Amino acid sequence: MRIVHCADLHLGRKRLDGRLPDADFAAALGRIVARTIEWKAHVLLIAGDLFDTPQIPPPVLRQASAALAPLKKAKIPVLAIEGNHDRPGSGSNAPTWVRYLAEDGLLKLLTTPFNADGPLLTAYDAETGQGSLLELNGVRFVGAGYLGAGTERKVLAIAKALPADAKPTVMLLHAGPEYFVGEGGGFSKETLASLREKITYLALGHIHKPMCHNDEVGRPWAINPGSPENCRLDEAEIKGARGWAELDIEPNALPGLALLHAEIRDCPRRPVVKFELDVSPFGNKLKEGVEAIAVAAVKLIEGKKTAPETVVRLFLTGDLNIGRIPIEPLGLGAAVAAKAKVAGVEVDLGQLKLFTGRPGEKRSVEGLSTQEIERLALTDLLKARPPEGLDEHVAGVAELYAKLKDLVARGAPPEAILELLETSKLPAEMVKEFEKTLI
Repeated sequence: MRIVHCADLHLGRKRLDGRLPDADFAAALGRIVARTIEWKAHVLLIAGDLFDTPQIPPPVLRQASAALAPLKKAKIPVLAIEGNHDRPGSGSNAPTWVRYLAEDGLLKLLTTPFNADGPLLTAYDAETGQGSLLELNGVRFVGAGYLGAGTERKVLAIAKALPADAKPTVMLLHAGPEYFVGEGGGFSKETLASLREKITYLALGHIHKPMCHNDEVGRPWAINPGSPENCRLDEAEIKGARGWAELDIEPNALPGLALLHAEIRDCPRRPVVKFELDVSPFGNKLKEGVEAIAVAAVKLIEGKKTAPETVVRLFLTGDLNIGRIPIEPLGLGAAVAAKAKVAGVEVDLGQLKLFTGRPGEKRSVEGLSTQEIERLALTDLLKARPPEGLDEHVAGVAELYAKLKDLVARGAPPEAILELLETSKLPAEMVKEFEKTLI
């Protein structure tokens, strides 16, 4: 049985204040649909976050319907679960647009409600377009969806409640690895090992980076294919294939041996490039300073022969007198993109070395970038009143706060923030305390 698995399509996502077309996300889904038909797959799985928000405008709903229509015509079923972006809350029973698509016959929605006794596993109902369990071509599919803070407990309860037979089983789960345990929804290595006893393939979503979890003999069986399109522009720096997974399952084999092959395939995306511009030559100008920077940026982009469909991430470096040249990143980016004739420009000020005053006067923050200034201020505050247990980690905490502030300012999703916490050099118990304050 040939299966295509994708997740985190985020139809309707707004980038650069809406200046980039949200049609990019519909185009990514269209490519996945085309590959599903071309490969003659038996089913397409969508492991959550089909939409970017629970409330979507009509054009985004039309994008979803138009993209999925060829699969309905080809009689290839689409099995979907709801992610945290599809629903107003993990415990909400409010109707969603994913449910609307199910009622419209464009997909089959797999959901598993819970009561005080545990999961309520129900057979899929064709009339309502919903249910927990569905069998196709001898393979059982179960939808766990997004389970929030109860992910570990609930997903194990679902697995335990599955029929005790030797049928290959695919579970759709919108969750990430162990450092997302908590409100963000996550699982530990121990949980994965327990699931492997009953689950042939774990179709994951939620994390935009591609991830592949292997079993005890090194075979991939739990995969997150990553976001097909860049939801944030810095996702363009993610290495490796990202977009969807293709797998083969032998229905007549034992569950632990039924997965014959699984790999992540790369989805073409809107190109994103990074350029640096030293603005020191304009650092103390009073008249037309921002205009001069814009002209230099346009010249840089044109000199690189940047294609019109490209998005540019422009990092400004060097010295800048913020008392004379106040820069508004969104406005500058829009002006540069229009003149350079590219799809969009994201201006980053984090590497600038800021100062105030006139030439020859003492520069109070000379040689320091914005992030460095913030780190110093935070360090001074923490040194003056160090929280309990932080005495030896003041510098690390200040640096982490500065990075977190930058992520929040750029509209980063919870998974990016939690990933930064996990990869920090602070002690694990301290990271968990940070998570509690952020979640």
